[in-house]
Amino acid sequence: MADADHPWYHRSFGTDPWNTAHHLLRLRDDAIEAGWQSATDSDAYAEHPRLEALAAVERLVRLGPAHDPVATLAPGRADDLQEVLTLIRQHGPNWPLGIDTIELQDRLTGLPNTWQNILEALNVAGVTITEASPHSGVPELTVVRGPDEWSTAEAAARWLSNAPDRDKLCIISGGSTTVLDHELARRGTPTLGIARRSATSPSGQVLPVFLSAILPPTDIRRVAEFLSLSFGAPNSEASAKALVPRSVSKALLNALTAEPGLSGDPDSAWMKALRDLHDDADTDPEVKAKAAETAHTIDRLIRLSPPSVDNDLVDLTTLQPALDWLASRLRALAHHPGETASETTTTFITEATTHLNSFREALAQLSERQLRVRELFDIADACAPTAPHTTAEAVAAKWTVVSEPSEAPDDCETILWWSSCRSDGEETEVWDPEEAATLFRAGAQVSSAAGRERLRQAAALRGICHADTVICFYPDRIRGEVTSLHPVLSRLAENIAAANPERFASRGVDAVLGDASIARAVPALHETGTWRLCGVSTTLDEVAPETTTPPSTISRSLDADFTHLLPEELSFTQIEQLLSDPLGWTLERAIGIRRGFSSEVPTGNRMIGTFVHAIVENLVTRGAAANGSLPTTPMVADTFDRFVPRFASELLLPGQKARLGSIRSTVLASLASLFTALQNRGITLTGAEADFTHAWELTIGGSPRTVELGGMRDLEGTFDDGRPAIIDLKWSNSGKRYRTMIDEGEAVQLSVYSRTAEAGGDGNPLTAYFLLKQGRFVCTDSALDPGFTGGLDETDDSETDFGRDPAGLWPRIEASVEDALTKIATGDFESLSADVYADFGITPEEKSTDLNKEIKAIKDVASAEGRLFIDKPQRFSAFNIIYGIAGDHS
Repeated sequence: MADADHPWYHRSFGTDPWNTAHHLLRLRDDAIEAGWQSATDSDAYAEHPRLEALAAVERLVRLGPAHDPVATLAPGRADDLQEVLTLIRQHGPNWPLGIDTIELQDRLTGLPNTWQNILEALNVAGVTITEASPHSGVPELTVVRGPDEWSTAEAAARWLSNAPDRDKLCIISGGSTTVLDHELARRGTPTLGIARRSATSPSGQVLPVFLSAILPPTDIRRVAEFLSLSFGAPNSEASAKALVPRSVSKALLNALTAEPGLSGDPDSAWMKALRDLHDDADTDPEVKAKAAETAHTIDRLIRLSPPSVDNDLVDLTTLQPALDWLASRLRALAHHPGETASETTTTFITEATTHLNSFREALAQLSERQLRVRELFDIADACAPTAPHTTAEAVAAKWTVVSEPSEAPDDCETILWWSSCRSDGEETEVWDPEEAATLFRAGAQVSSAAGRERLRQAAALRGICHADTVICFYPDRIRGEVTSLHPVLSRLAENIAAANPERFASRGVDAVLGDASIARAVPALHETGTWRLCGVSTTLDEVAPETTTPPSTISRSLDADFTHLLPEELSFTQIEQLLSDPLGWTLERAIGIRRGFSSEVPTGNRMIGTFVHAIVENLVTRGAAANGSLPTTPMVADTFDRFVPRFASELLLPGQKARLGSIRSTVLASLASLFTALQNRGITLTGAEADFTHAWELTIGGSPRTVELGGMRDLEGTFDDGRPAIIDLKWSNSGKRYRTMIDEGEAVQLSVYSRTAEAGGDGNPLTAYFLLKQGRFVCTDSALDPGFTGGLDETDDSETDFGRDPAGLWPRIEASVEDALTKIATGDFESLSADVYADFGITPEEKSTDLNKEIKAIKDVASAEGRLFIDKPQRFSAFNIIYGIAGDHS
């Protein structure tokens, strides 16, 4: 195609050569199968650009196997068919074909032209060609409809497990039998083991995940998916195998979780992880040295020497080292799978290896050494293994199983058609009428889509008419999509109506298929303890339906001693969790239930917040914003630009330029406001990201217990008199939340900072939030925060000290933590907020005035008891699905 360079496909080929070639190859095969041969006259197709382009390419085609140096195209099905016709015509009379008679189920004149020519050539060669007599019988039809695959499969399995004369039974599988096999296995009946026809093996995902990780620009989330990639049999005792050894992937994933970027900065988390792996190699040369080598190889493939991509074109030569590593890693897993590897895991590794080999062979056939990124993935997709995996194997049985109605054997008496739905492979027109006429003049008689569909339906109708009884099982929805009946059943309905005109009030297809003698709903098959369908009956025991109901409460109480769950250390984040959702704290902190690494890699506001924190820390640490100094705008800008790849590489991806520019201008203005306001207030910065620890004496269940309270303070400073100032940096879309936290006395973090700061100067330490996105302070100091109004008004008899210095919250925080930990130690695991959602039947994304009132009542009760309840919306909870309030009640 590149040599022919026809104008009809020139632009498309330049943009997407792989798919353009695929489309033209489909046109060629259809024309060749119809008997077309390219004209030598270049003007023969001048009025038809598609045919002219096809002819131009065909003149350059040299058919031959892949190892033939002069071949430009491997023969396809259409070429093989024409070769068969040519050989029969040349050698048929003198060639022992081994065929005496061919009986046609279709009429000879209705077949495609090429097949008519083949049959005529066989007839000349001495083979007798006859047409079968038309089948005159009309079977009894029953259509069993269920709302979904599960209920329909249960009915089909129940009939099959009790069916007589299985040797006269034919099963047509109209789709995947995964659900049906589940029901058959429950009843000890042989399974069919037929997977989805369009399914791609999961092993076909290894190569795309790998390519997504190594191709620039680096997408950290794709790197995390690559590092997390493992494979193994689900629900198997055999452990899953990891593409990247876990000793390596864990260290690198932890680095990405801390800093979502790949940077060569020696201080970066990524480089520190590499150094730690290298240092550990000395302790165990055999194992850990290999892990260090693997980590440095991955670093080289992704960061140091990734494949070259210029203007969206991949240099295939630079891609080879990465493919070599993947091949060697898969080979190592195949040769040393480990004692616990399951058969499924071994098959998975073999298929992934085959996929990679096919991909590399396809790339080797290309004359160009540069390829568009999208085209590279298209080739990977085309080479992917298509052998789908099934949950059940086919088990030998007396019945016959076919995949198409036309394949039903002549001697079957009963047909069970599972999933009798319209297929996705409907015929479409390839040529317009003028092109078809031109091809006809060139010796090719193409078949119309209507003609091909007519042949298919005639063959399907003839197949199901071999039986006396046809039972169709038809789910209304498959994988959530609405289905429709196979069109051949409409033709069968017409025949039934014609053969039994007195049986139906109307002879319309819908009326016949909806008649009570044909249509049966799954629930209607069960009456008074007996299940009946088409001569098969079985007795059923009535059981109470098993329904999953939404939980009415989430909090749990267990009668046991759980003091072993009590923490040795606490941070302000844990304190907030204990004050809002003690059950969530137990699941995450005490038991260790956490999201996977792909979810933990920072993105969005969380990523930007970490990024700006690092900029501020760097400016303060190197003295540019400490001891009374003010960093210049170019200094802040330079730090921003240097830290983007390390802390916010997501902003360097295509389509992120405007977002990066917006964040950059916001940060530069915000930090200028931060440092200027602090200087004007008389605060001298002394530290950033400063560690602190504090021995916290608590009373848990009446017994004293010391817990280490620790964390990091974003910014530390002092007034001239030595009074501490502690600033917490926040990147948030809205500042309203932090204003409310101070006004309503919920600023736990600031209270912790105040409590653990070293005393000095006059009064409590100044604590404040600085909103990085908005560029302003939120605190109780009106000089820094002109918007502070003194908090919420309270009644005279209220003892609540809202709207004042967060330091005053400490007694309530302490009492609340002691209460929460005492309840946990005695088996009382509360999630009061989730209880309200469950009680009202509200999902975390819904809003409700009643819910807000109930949450406020909980806060009031805690306040009256001298405690503090933090309302953290359940939509931010990592456990709302586990709780059963996010819609999944299982």
